[in-house]
Amino acid sequence: MSQFKKPWESARIGRGGRDATPAFTPKRSTIQQRRVKTHAARGFMPTRAEMVESGVAAHFRAMIVMGVLTLAFAGVGAKLAYVGLMPPAEPRASIREMPKETLRRGNIYDRNNVLLAATLKVYSLYADPKRILDPQEVVRRLPLALPELDMTRLKAQLEDPSRRFIWIKRRLSPDEAQKVNALGLPGLEFREEFVRVYPHKNLASHVLGAVDVDNNGLAGVERGFNTQLAAGEDIHLGLDVRLQEMLRRRLIEMKDKSESKAAWALVMKAPTREIVALVSLPDYDPNHLGKATPAEMFNHVTLGSYEMGSTFKLFTLAQGLVEKKITPDTLIDARTPISIGRYTIKDFHAKKAILTANEVLRYSSNIGAAKIADMSGPAAQKEFMAKLGMLEPIQTGIPEVGNVRYPNNWGRIQTFTISFGHGMSVTPVHLVNAVATLADGYVKHPSVLLGGVSTTQPRRMIDDATLEQIHVLMRDVVLNGSGRSSQVIGYDIGGKTGTAEKIVGRGYAKDKNRVSYVGVLPMKNPEYITLVMLDEPKKGYETGGKSAAPVVGDFYRDLTQLAALKPDMDEVTAYRALLDKTKRKYDDPWQTYVLSDFRTKRGSAGGVQLRPDAAGAAVD
Repeated sequence: MSQFKKPWESARIGRGGRDATPAFTPKRSTIQQRRVKTHAARGFMPTRAEMVESGVAAHFRAMIVMGVLTLAFAGVGAKLAYVGLMPPAEPRASIREMPKETLRRGNIYDRNNVLLAATLKVYSLYADPKRILDPQEVVRRLPLALPELDMTRLKAQLEDPSRRFIWIKRRLSPDEAQKVNALGLPGLEFREEFVRVYPHKNLASHVLGAVDVDNNGLAGVERGFNTQLAAGEDIHLGLDVRLQEMLRRRLIEMKDKSESKAAWALVMKAPTREIVALVSLPDYDPNHLGKATPAEMFNHVTLGSYEMGSTFKLFTLAQGLVEKKITPDTLIDARTPISIGRYTIKDFHAKKAILTANEVLRYSSNIGAAKIADMSGPAAQKEFMAKLGMLEPIQTGIPEVGNVRYPNNWGRIQTFTISFGHGMSVTPVHLVNAVATLADGYVKHPSVLLGGVSTTQPRRMIDDATLEQIHVLMRDVVLNGSGRSSQVIGYDIGGKTGTAEKIVGRGYAKDKNRVSYVGVLPMKNPEYITLVMLDEPKKGYETGGKSAAPVVGDFYRDLTQLAALKPDMDEVTAYRALLDKTKRKYDDPWQTYVLSDFRTKRGSAGGVQLRPDAAGAAVD
């Protein structure tokens, strides 16, 4: 036999011996070798175990696929059932675009239940662009009812496929709503809303404030009590629209006559510290807030902070009396100016005389006020101002609140200047509330609400004996000083004028004044405290006595006819007889001086007699 073996013999021997069955091993490509991973000892066919294992895996995969499909069909079926069973609904816009439902906002009333602000139901027009059949027709026909609309903008919105809600016009008038409805355009819908209306327009704008298009308070009481009003709660104010109208009319007359840049006034009821009238000119109509300018929106009474000038001398004299540093007859040397550092304190119209404390206030002496304040010193002056509530902002219910400005380094020179109303700024509310304390002796909190703030206990600050001394000084300013033009026949009035040079840049402008007068009616058992201020009145009206005091006098003449305050009829009868005898008319411009002389002789006003060596008219 040949020593060479045939190929199959070699293969047979290799697989187990000479008699083994030959195995055919096909040649596989590289790709096949990668895809079919079979043990080299086997052929390319899978074993039975492998076939069983492969069948189980395939079955498992099929079950997963069937489960996913079943869940998907179940979800679609549930959605179809929900849509079929639920009642049909209008298309809804996104939460971001759709405005919230508006509740009826509470009304605002004055102290006599006169309506000041109310909410009326109106209709607003909106559209769902997907329900608009023909945007071109809407753009073409809608101007027949609402000609002021921007149709180019509206057309772009209606053709925007991503939008489901657009406002076309808010707060339509009944006539506009009827015209739109008559057009019969599909896709246009009305929505009920509430609109805020102010029947008295400008009359009390800075008290009431205004709301935005969604009835959210923006200023005044509308903002200060927004939570209560938004919840439907009504608000009753201490405001009296009758007094408000009287005060505003008198203030407008003087503002126009004096050509002042601005004017403002405040009336507070002394027993309760209710704000019964508040006017800030220029003002605005809250029904048309968008037309108001920043100057018209500014509330000078609660937000403005000013140096008050000589009205502060009331507090200087009151402190001296309370601390027993002076009496009304204490002599003060006002003959020469005071020099301190680089400052010189002098009087506007110097008397160059030794004055009583009473005459210091009557003639509005800066020198005298500075010397009286110096008796107490800086620390005591600051403490006294703090007790009057002059060092902290005052919350009245109107959120526009001005800051108080006073020196950080309250030294002797600051004590001098603050004594006559310079170097410290407060709001008119601060001044009127502090004067009310000088009138009745109690520290109370002011408020715009009816009845005032009843939760705080009044604090007694001035005893009766000192209070009467302060009253005599305030009466004397009206009887013999710069407040003569605020007098009203038959009524006991006290007060103080003020004239402050305005700060321009880093100094004071000699030709630009802010003038004021604060008056109390009546001095005994006071009922009303009134402050009037004018900004930059023209020459001839540049002092508080010439412009602010007459406004208070005219207003008090109106008020006494309304407030049922009993006059001194003996004085009224005697004074009218005097006018008839001298052939003077009641509205004679000199009658205030005649009345002063008449009262001085009779002693009916409780003022102090003029001394012959100190006679002269005060000008502040």
